[in-house]
Amino acid sequence: LNLLLGLRMLKALQSEYTVGKDEFKAAEDRLRNDLIDVQLQLLEDPDFSVIVLLSGMDFPGRSAAAKRLMSWMDPRHVGLYAHFRVREEELSHPRMWRFWRALPPKGKLGLFLNSWYDGPVSRYLMGSLSEAKYRAQLKQVMRFERMLTAEGILFLKFFFYVPKNESIENLKDIKKDKITAWKMSDDDIRIAKHLLKKYDRTVGVLEDVLSETSTDDAPWIPLRSTDARYRDMTVSQALVDRMRSRMATEQPVSPSRHADKSGRDEALDILKTFDLDQRLEPAEYKTRLKKYQRRISELTVGGKFEKRGLVVVFEGNDAAGKGGCIKRLVAALDPRMISLVPIAGPSDEERAQPYLWRFWRHVPERGRIVIFDRSWYGRVLVERVEEFCSEADWQRAYQEICDFEDELTGHGLIVVKFWLAIDRDEQLRRFKAREETAYKHYKITEEDWRNREKWDDYRRAVCDMIHRTGTANAPWTLIAANDKRCARVSVLDTVAKRLEAEL
Repeated sequence: LNLLLGLRMLKALQSEYTVGKDEFKAAEDRLRNDLIDVQLQLLEDPDFSVIVLLSGMDFPGRSAAAKRLMSWMDPRHVGLYAHFRVREEELSHPRMWRFWRALPPKGKLGLFLNSWYDGPVSRYLMGSLSEAKYRAQLKQVMRFERMLTAEGILFLKFFFYVPKNESIENLKDIKKDKITAWKMSDDDIRIAKHLLKKYDRTVGVLEDVLSETSTDDAPWIPLRSTDARYRDMTVSQALVDRMRSRMATEQPVSPSRHADKSGRDEALDILKTFDLDQRLEPAEYKTRLKKYQRRISELTVGGKFEKRGLVVVFEGNDAAGKGGCIKRLVAALDPRMISLVPIAGPSDEERAQPYLWRFWRHVPERGRIVIFDRSWYGRVLVERVEEFCSEADWQRAYQEICDFEDELTGHGLIVVKFWLAIDRDEQLRRFKAREETAYKHYKITEEDWRNREKWDDYRRAVCDMIHRTGTANAPWTLIAANDKRCARVSVLDTVAKRLEAEL
């Protein structure tokens, strides 16, 4: 039904809707009061955020509607994203990076004049994006919206439609009138002209987009935007209604997917088959350490690496030696190219965003390296075991993480992931050594001892993580870390080999 409605969505908007001055004036004060009222309620109880997409064929109408909303609401709590031209910094990052960084925190509203739809749709219509890549990017968009709605974000997606003859008149008026020129950039005008030349194809593609990407949680609201008063009243009323409905409804918890656990521990316990007692003699360690550090240094300097980038993820048992491995890796790299990101519990700012947001903002540009000391896998490890999130949340996180890493590798970033494994006896020995050595006291906390009591729970979580998030482009490498020398050399060897293979 949604598909059939979508195919006729724009054709159904041929009839013109108008609102007279008196009717608009009568509704204006009420709508302004209602918008401020729901905005204040959201600020007082910041349980979710709101994303409003103003999209469609009416370029000047999108800008004018945004201006109206900003004037009717408190603009201090509305984030406006309107960067139509992709900037150099954004081109050097994955496609969605520019939008990841612009998401509104809980309690606020984000207004997007240029959304994640505009790029793939306009490039496809103008012939610079293939059918296959266009379809892949639409699927990426749907996965992104699905994750955001699961994180509690409220979506309103408006599609503005203007018939061909009126679109032509709008373009003429804007080119003549310098006062209204702000409504469309030079790129907007260029794209609009091209789309108008192939109007029937444009409408067909847009109807397909609407039908394919309109979902229960993020539906499209199409409207004919010829009449500015009708447009602004419709957008404002829909925003008030959806926000009030959300505030009055307790969000249901997504149903958990309980997997059949019979025999799972034995079948998926990859750590049982892994030899943790590998050893390396000091002399051989020094030789191999210098060899791999030199090779990594050579590979990360030069033109080939400048077109790529490196993301290294370190996870492992407490006291497994992540810090020592990171030090030896950093020693092989140009410090100007590196960002080292240690991950602890999320801050208040980070809790107000989707859980991946605090990692999105550290994604490197091409030619740079980011090393994560713990990472987004906390959702399926610590948060799962300690019950900091629901089972539904960590179950869906496996696919969300794979999608995120696909975006990184699709952009040319090399993703290397390590799990450093030690056995319980070695962990106990290292814990005691940390307690007995003054300069190591900071490395041991009560939380480490509490986590040790849940050893088997963490082991199951690790095995599930490796099984469900190890992909061809972002595989896991298990490191035997009972011997620190062996672990450090194994890490460097793996990074060097991945760089050689990728470059």
